Amino acid sequence: MTNKKYEVTRRKFVVGSSALAAGTGALLAGCNPAPTPPRPPSPNPVTPGDGITIVPGNKALVYILLDGGNDSFNMLVPSSASAYDQYRTSRSNLALDKSSLLALNGFTDSNNLTFGLHPAMPKTQALFNTDKLAFVANVGPLIQPITKAEFASGAKPLPVGLMSHSDQSRHWMTANPGVRTNHGWFGKLADELQANKADSAISMNISMDGSNIAQNGTKAAEYAITQEGSVGLLMKESGKFPGQDALNRELLKGFDAIMSPASTQAFHETYADKTRHSQAQHETFKAAVDGVNIGTVFSAAQLSQQLKMVAKTIKAGASLGTEQQTFFIRFRGWDHHDELLKNHAQKLGVLDTALFEFQTALEELDVDDQVLTFTGSDFGRTLTSNGNGTDHGWGGVSIVMGKDVNGGKIYGEYPPMTLGSANPLDVGGGVLLPTTSADELFAELAIWFGVQKGDLAKLFPNLPHFYNHLKAKDAPLGLVGT
Repeated sequence: MTNKKYEVTRRKFVVGSSALAAGTGALLAGCNPAPTPPRPPSPNPVTPGDGITIVPGNKALVYILLDGGNDSFNMLVPSSASAYDQYRTSRSNLALDKSSLLALNGFTDSNNLTFGLHPAMPKTQALFNTDKLAFVANVGPLIQPITKAEFASGAKPLPVGLMSHSDQSRHWMTANPGVRTNHGWFGKLADELQANKADSAISMNISMDGSNIAQNGTKAAEYAITQEGSVGLLMKESGKFPGQDALNRELLKGFDAIMSPASTQAFHETYADKTRHSQAQHETFKAAVDGVNIGTVFSAAQLSQQLKMVAKTIKAGASLGTEQQTFFIRFRGWDHHDELLKNHAQKLGVLDTALFEFQTALEELDVDDQVLTFTGSDFGRTLTSNGNGTDHGWGGVSIVMGKDVNGGKIYGEYPPMTLGSANPLDVGGGVLLPTTSADELFAELAIWFGVQKGDLAKLFPNLPHFYNHLKAKDAPLGLVGT
């Protein structure tokens, strides 16, 4: 019997997506020169140099957040006869035709099930079938392992704001779902690796989405760029018509006067200092990425263009002094309560193309062994149809891509496709309990990045409930090669 306190309905949960302020100034992006409102204090602060041991290396983690809640049951579909029949019955009018599924060759899970991909993802199929990409099934933020009975009785703690967009996307960025914290695990990495970073130096955390929680540490912050790169004073570029260089020189005299540190006003001095640093960062960044040429053709879609800039930035890491990097991209538009079949196919097609282009470019630049790309999403969606779409769920599927991925496999356990009492994971309304913690996925990525196993709980405080990081010889999932 489902506890009424946790009864799953579309209207009982917060559905507003989180709005993270970009925080960039009108002229400059990257260091947020204009004053921004202070972030609320974190209930779980991590101080720079908190004792997290990270082995240095040329490594980059690229995080694509599928903002809104990806309907992963229509992204990765069981194709075995009985499992597909259960899927078709549970999904009713939203079920994909079995003949349209793209086969994942050579993989059968522990339950002897085979799988297919949404027909909009042929390039992802190729990456999987060539062992460059893997999936993690039924993964989500968890505090402790939980059963259906424990959920119904309230015997185990649940993530704060379960099935709320703002809270659940936050948990995917902080890996601390028991609290509302504004310190992300990428931010904690930078607190350690760049504890003594000069103000004018480039952050190792590069954002395609302005200010974000994932890359916010106690001291560390993101360096925000666009798909075109960093933004600065374009008047400093060489002139393309007669007189432009002379005009630039005059404009720069005015800029230098405004930014002069001679002012006695503390606010003015702080603003001027940050603006000078931002311009210096822009010039450093632009010079580094302008020296990287990519022959791989990228589509005009924003995600593709963002990943093209990410590839250039990774290649330019040595010039930027940021050999170890994290990247954050927020890919919006996945909240498909309505028109799921049409809209989901469009979003998956964009993702499919962008991932393939990005991996191809990394191979062209000979840095594919330095990069792991992964997706997260606020939550998976309900196994049931609401008539024309699906509602907020819990467990979902993540993608992990890279040369070092033990690809061509599905990790975790794909959930049963039945509903109600026949499914030990259905807690009501087709919401399925995750069986793999997001912490286990994150820990795999962090170990690859250089974090020592003994320090993993400092990044992921709930990880010990799922993985004995102090004694285990193997990684949590076996997802990433060493």
